[in-house]
Amino acid sequence: MVPIRVSIAVITANRSDLLIACLRSLQAGTYPLHEILVYDNGSTDDTAARLAAEFPAARHIRHTRNMGLSYCHNRAMHEFSGDCVFLVDDDNEAEPDLLEQIVRHMYATGHERIGIAGPVIMDFYAKENVVLTGGATSLWTGRNLLNTKRMADAPAIMPSLRAPNSTLIRREVIDDVGYMDEQLFSTSADEDYIRRMAARGWRCDFVRDAVIYHKAKPSDTYARQVGLTNPARAYILARNRTVLIRRYSRWYQLLAFLCVWQWLWHAFYLHVLVWRSPDLRMRRAYLRGIRDAWRYCMTGELPPLDAVLALL
Repeated sequence: MVPIRVSIAVITANRSDLLIACLRSLQAGTYPLHEILVYDNGSTDDTAARLAAEFPAARHIRHTRNMGLSYCHNRAMHEFSGDCVFLVDDDNEAEPDLLEQIVRHMYATGHERIGIAGPVIMDFYAKENVVLTGGATSLWTGRNLLNTKRMADAPAIMPSLRAPNSTLIRREVIDDVGYMDEQLFSTSADEDYIRRMAARGWRCDFVRDAVIYHKAKPSDTYARQVGLTNPARAYILARNRTVLIRRYSRWYQLLAFLCVWQWLWHAFYLHVLVWRSPDLRMRRAYLRGIRDAWRYCMTGELPPLDAVLALL
């Protein structure tokens, strides 16, 4: 079989240490890299110099500001030249055989409809802790329905409707399904894409024996622990869960969510924002997210990407 050409696309912003460590781990792996693309969301540190010195063949695509994950993913999905592209955040380090494992699974005989393959995500700072092995959002409640985190019980392959953080995408899927929804910005954009993909007969699998280690930032406040890290993130948390359920649920699931579960989510996050966060911008952003979620339910329209970028 002709070797599968794997392009690497890393998204970064002012984190040169993390970026270089991520690229070193991928380059030191057992599978050869076809190309390296680095999408730089407005870095002002030494990213350019370090990248040029250590990875001179890498393409450094610079943005003047933070454009969000979905925008960068779409650029990579449009610009890569390999047979597949591995989208990965800069705060990860890979096991040496990660790419070998997921490429072997994706391109095995009979796996022609596997469009996305992902590794098990482990905690870099506590390597025995599993972060994610795939899962989906409940279309009734909006809860995260996650695959098992007990590796001793985990099957070799775990189907999933989400693949954040690190994702291998086959070129044929992009040709068939198109690109991610940039207006979703980050959270839920991967699940939205995989649900669209699944509707066209493609599958997403997590491969148990492929492992990547995620360097999650330590959370110094409870607000950060639950994902309320900045106004843009607060806005997305208020809006995207509703958008996803509106797009893919049955009418009765949507009704249950809008009448009951949505308000429980809002009550929780607003409680955190009022009592655990002094940032008024985050509260305003969250309330705006609620407004735009309801507007989407009624009109099917989302504000342009710039409306989210303005919150960064």
